[in-house]
Amino acid sequence: MLLETIERVNRLRQQALNDPKFIQSAKAHEKALNTQQQNYAGGQKSKAKVRKDKSLAEIYHHAEFGQQADTSTH
Repeated sequence: MLLETIERVNRLRQQALNDPKFIQSAKAHEKALNTQQQNYAGGQKSKAKVRKDKSLAEIYHHAEFGQQADTSTH
C-alpha cells in the first residue's frame, strides 16, 4: 500500500513538472513567499526595541513597606 502511494505521488509529481502552467504558478508562488518574507523581516527590525529590565526598586518606588496602610482588622 505504501509503495503504491509513493508510485502514484511520483507519477503525479512528474506530470506536474512537465506542465508549463504548474511551473509558472510555482515560480509566482516562490516569488510571493520571498517578497512576504522580506517585508516581514524588514518590518520587524524597525519595530523591535530593546527593553531594559526594571529593578524591584524601580517597580515598587511608590509603595511603602513596613507600615500598615489599613488599620482595620479582618
